[in-house]
Amino acid sequence: MNTLLSNKEKITVDEIISYKNFISNPFLIDGKVIAVVKDDDVMFYAVNPLLMKTLFKVNSKKYKNINETNQTHTNKHSFLEVFNEWLYQKSVKWTTNHLEEVKRRAHKDLIPFFRDDYVEDITSQDILDFIRRVESRSNYDITHRLYRDIHAVMRYAISIGVITHNVAEPLRGALIPNTVINQKTITKKELPELLTKITLAEFREGKIMFCAFQLLTLTFLRAQELMGAKWSEINFEDRVWTIPAERMKMRRPHTAHLTKQILAVLENIKSNFFHPTFVFYDKKYDAHIRNERLINNLYKMGYKGKMTAHGFRALASTILNEQGFNSDVIEKQLAHIDSNSVRRAYNRAEYIDDRNKMMQWWSDFIIEQCPTFIESKQIKLDL
Repeated sequence: MNTLLSNKEKITVDEIISYKNFISNPFLIDGKVIAVVKDDDVMFYAVNPLLMKTLFKVNSKKYKNINETNQTHTNKHSFLEVFNEWLYQKSVKWTTNHLEEVKRRAHKDLIPFFRDDYVEDITSQDILDFIRRVESRSNYDITHRLYRDIHAVMRYAISIGVITHNVAEPLRGALIPNTVINQKTITKKELPELLTKITLAEFREGKIMFCAFQLLTLTFLRAQELMGAKWSEINFEDRVWTIPAERMKMRRPHTAHLTKQILAVLENIKSNFFHPTFVFYDKKYDAHIRNERLINNLYKMGYKGKMTAHGFRALASTILNEQGFNSDVIEKQLAHIDSNSVRRAYNRAEYIDDRNKMMQWWSDFIIEQCPTFIESKQIKLDL
């Protein structure tokens, strides 16, 4: 054995090893007292926890209390454990994109802050401290989203009997208000110029990106719903595009009528850029083209702060309402869900005929704004 002297007492060690060896194999302390050295100096002593009672004459009653505390902790539920259970429950009804969004913000902020905490021990003050830390970045939208997440996790913890009340609830009024900024969109007057710029643009992704903008403009679909399109969803014979629930934001299947202009674009893609699965295929990633490419290209065309991919939906809604189309028909085609639960329960009409007529009017209107947006020879094909 080696004996190392401290200022007050002797410490008998079983082995002296280098810091490098200890880090690579910390189990070397099993049943031993080890002096860990670096550059000939003792950095620290590593002691097997089972030897603590004997080596340092720990009071037996105190040692028992420590064990009891550890046993109590094993009966508690870690925040990470409950969070993962909650996330799994929600994954059944959420879209893949929404699920990934919740995961991203949780792993960036929520989990690092509460990783070592037990749900039973988290207090309102702990959550408030977390909120203030996120608010310090002046991103109040993310703050509100994260608050909703932790509130939901705590509500889930109540439902499975882990806690009895939601400590996040009293903090609703403590958050700095978040001013919702509507998605940027151009005006009806500016539409012809935008369509012309899209037509003349040279995209890094090639002509397939032009086709994506054509369909984004014509279909009322969200960017993620459009770019994830699969050929199996499109019925050329019945002229209908059926998007399954798992790809829709609201987890409900949605249909879009294929106007003659939409059919022309799809036929063009099928003839020149066909992939067995995806309408918008990215060979580099062996997946569909990311929907972020739409807004990136809008920025390159000079529309940063002026127009977004979602802005096409807002613009269509504005123009169609001004044109006098039934607002319920417009909302149904936009795949919006009525916030009034009673009205939603009684209004289950699909308005198929009205929606089809409206979409054809919109397609014709787009061509009036920019005749070169879709080649006339394509539209005249007997589709």
